[in-house]
Amino acid sequence: MALRPFMRLSRHSETPRPRSPLRVVGQRDVEEAGTLTWTRITDPDEAASLLPAWFGSRMIGLRGRFGLILTTGDILRITSIGALHQSSSGTVLLDVLLDHGGIPDGIDLAWQPKRYLGTPVPGATVATVNLAHVVAAVEFVAEETVEQPNDAAVLTGDDVEVGPAQVGSLSETIERANEVTDT
Repeated sequence: MALRPFMRLSRHSETPRPRSPLRVVGQRDVEEAGTLTWTRITDPDEAASLLPAWFGSRMIGLRGRFGLILTTGDILRITSIGALHQSSSGTVLLDVLLDHGGIPDGIDLAWQPKRYLGTPVPGATVATVNLAHVVAAVEFVAEETVEQPNDAAVLTGDDVEVGPAQVGSLSETIERANEVTDT
């Protein structure tokens, strides 16, 4: 007997019954699924092995201005990933510190139409995000241009004057130091 999608056999009969894709999870469903165990990971090196490289090495334990692009297209603004939680089924949850919402300063025009989510109310800075809902991560940092020094600012070997070497005994060095401090 072939079953159609969203159909399952009743426990007490062989007749398939329709099943809604959305349903309330009852106690029986929890008992059938078993118990999940969760592992909390705060070590950046250990987290890097479970996350894409940039997540683990750059965002865990460090503070910055980051955005998580969600499957909805919204961008969740965060300052850090505090920890991650991995379940026995493989689900990964991220504990994040939220940044304020709104468009970041200096953002490119192409990014301005996006919705930037942040703290819902002042002081509510902690959230948990399912990694399966994160498409990409970006860092919002203003790039600073570093000027190359001009030739006049760089001393060459001919411009450096070396004074006479004044190497002597320890007592002579102490005596010269005392002369400098006395004057």
